[in-house]
Amino acid sequence: MNFDEFWQQFPRKVSRRMAQKAWDKMTLADQELAMETLPNHIRYWKLKDTSSEFIPHASTWLNQARFEDELDMSEAQPKKPKLPWYSTEQLTMEKGREVGINPLPGEDFGQFRSRIAKRIGELA
Repeated sequence: MNFDEFWQQFPRKVSRRMAQKAWDKMTLADQELAMETLPNHIRYWKLKDTSSEFIPHASTWLNQARFEDELDMSEAQPKKPKLPWYSTEQLTMEKGREVGINPLPGEDFGQFRSRIAKRIGELA
């Protein structure tokens, strides 16, 4: 097996000498397995939209035998942005319960939100 082929394919190009040392200590069977599984790991990192800073260094990937990892190839779920408590009536009601305030009879949500905000200030 050829380290240069591995290095050419590995997506994060840092610490080449350490990666070469890790490669040189590996058995031929592990080198073959690393080369065989690397494309799948690259697909995984792309599927999960992994930022390059979170892709392990090649030396780490080799030394920890990460090529043996089981990968969850399901698509990443988009994260829902968290809405502020005052953005919907439901969230306003939840926040009111959280701080111990219920709406008063005849009170609109603007007034209720004002009382909640005041209570939050008192608790801070």
